[in-house]
Amino acid sequence: MEQTYSIRWMSPESADADAPGLLALIRGLADFEGWSEFVDISAAEIAERAKRPAPPFHAALAQDATGALVGFATVFVTDFTYASRPSLELEMLFVAEPWRRHGVGRALMDAVIAHARYGGYVEMEWNVLKTNARAQAFYRQFGADVQGEWDRWGLVL
Repeated sequence: MEQTYSIRWMSPESADADAPGLLALIRGLADFEGWSEFVDISAAEIAERAKRPAPPFHAALAQDATGALVGFATVFVTDFTYASRPSLELEMLFVAEPWRRHGVGRALMDAVIAHARYGGYVEMEWNVLKTNARAQAFYRQFGADVQGEWDRWGLVL
């Protein structure tokens, strides 16, 4: 049976309705990656962020025929020191288990790439777990690959 879905961008007007479903998917991703204990945000906080005049993130949402969210990609803008145009950071991309291998991830990534091209960004960057060979193969389908010799570092505050 074919699964029907559509892709749209979260808007300030849809934020209150979208935030609970987006939070559930964020928790699903955290469970998948073994990072559940780090999820420290509420649906109300997600909605508030999406309503800001200059939101810190944008979310592409995949929804099924009933409107239930089944996947998402979140992105944010960063200044690119070496160029006059900013960079787009793909923060997260996740598709709920029953919807995997039905083109949802590809559709989300296509939406993000189109957003980046239309927005005039100089590049897109994201992190992939070194152990997630499926994700690496997925991103290579779009022409992406590991960039340079840098390891991305972080500091939890």
